[in-house]
Amino acid sequence: MNLCSKTYFFCIINVIFFSLTGCHLFESTKVSTREIKSASSWSEKDQYPIFNSCKGEGKDEKKCFESVISSTILNYVVEKGLVASENIDSEVVLNLVIDQEGFISMTSIDSSDYVLNAIPNLESTLFESIEYIPQAKAAVKTNVGVLVSSSFKLPIRIFVQKEN
Repeated sequence: MNLCSKTYFFCIINVIFFSLTGCHLFESTKVSTREIKSASSWSEKDQYPIFNSCKGEGKDEKKCFESVISSTILNYVVEKGLVASENIDSEVVLNLVIDQEGFISMTSIDSSDYVLNAIPNLESTLFESIEYIPQAKAAVKTNVGVLVSSSFKLPIRIFVQKEN
């Protein structure tokens, strides 16, 4: 056999070998919707979003995280000096999202029209306050080691008594 024939023969043998041994790479595996839901559900082992200032707080990291958000919003609202036209004792729920980069945004506010009408600019002030929350470290889905976006609801109690 000459060199060209040997090279051709070697190539044919390799093609046959890889064809027979590589078939498993093309097999499709089906994963049920239930398994996907189970793997992507939040578990105790997963890590909540965190601010740098809350690191090292141990089990209180989640409380610290919530405290930073709450105090930032409260300080901003107080600074704006909103005035209510009626007595109010109600709750407003902020629907927040923290993306994979740790940026926080508000998707919506759950509130009665009574509260929003009694406190002009409340909704826009709450949306503005979110801009002052520092960037966080995103949540981590630990079973796959991936940063994930997360959402949560932040209830805010509003109690206002109109001055006489």
